[in-house]
Amino acid sequence: MNLNRSLLALLFISSLVASGQTTITPGAKAIHDSAIVIDTHADTPQRFLDENYDIGSTDPNDHGHISLDKARAGNLGAEFFSIWVEPTTNQGHFAQHTLDLIDSVYEQAARHPDRMMMAYSVADIERAHKDKKLAALMGIEGGHSIENDIHLLRDFYRLGVRYMTLSWSNTNEWADSSGDIDDPKVQHHNGLTDFGKQVVLEMNRLGMMVDVSHVSDKTFWDTIVVTKAPIIASHSSARA
Repeated sequence: MNLNRSLLALLFISSLVASGQTTITPGAKAIHDSAIVIDTHADTPQRFLDENYDIGSTDPNDHGHISLDKARAGNLGAEFFSIWVEPTTNQGHFAQHTLDLIDSVYEQAARHPDRMMMAYSVADIERAHKDKKLAALMGIEGGHSIENDIHLLRDFYRLGVRYMTLSWSNTNEWADSSGDIDDPKVQHHNGLTDFGKQVVLEMNRLGMMVDVSHVSDKTFWDTIVVTKAPIIASHSSARA
């Protein structure tokens, strides 16, 4: 089977598992089990921080989408934990709450060193897969987390953040969001500001993936023009 067919098969299998349809052929399951499966967006850090949720939980009444048992059963090799700061309730301390959420992921890895490890590179993901551990990575959801400070962007990269969504559903000071693009009360920028373009280029330089989930159409096209590296859309549709 060629690479493209293998990837299509893996995507199909993953969609079946996600929808609860777990009856798959032995050949398809063999492809799935042989792959390093990577999920690009899990909101679980909010539960780590606010609910004291333990990813090692075996509580049968917990209906969360991820636990170490579920990851092992589904051959999930790596997870990008979403570092999302609610912009309304965290006014004035976006960066602080970002740090708290990052810490919550590290604490889970420290709590379960035999089953989970922090990962910062492809080599780390491959090592985790070899050691049968879940590779934990992080992505910031919403550029407001950097508080308009390029130094904070670099600091978050040093702490292990490997992608950032330029905006969430809220337009920030340098990138328009699709979530409020029709709201006349919100000050928009017609895409990316000059600082926003600097952010994209600095992310390219660092090796932090540029995520266009939630951004407006103009922000998307501005990003395409500016970026020197491929971009991702970690979890969004084009319009919703």
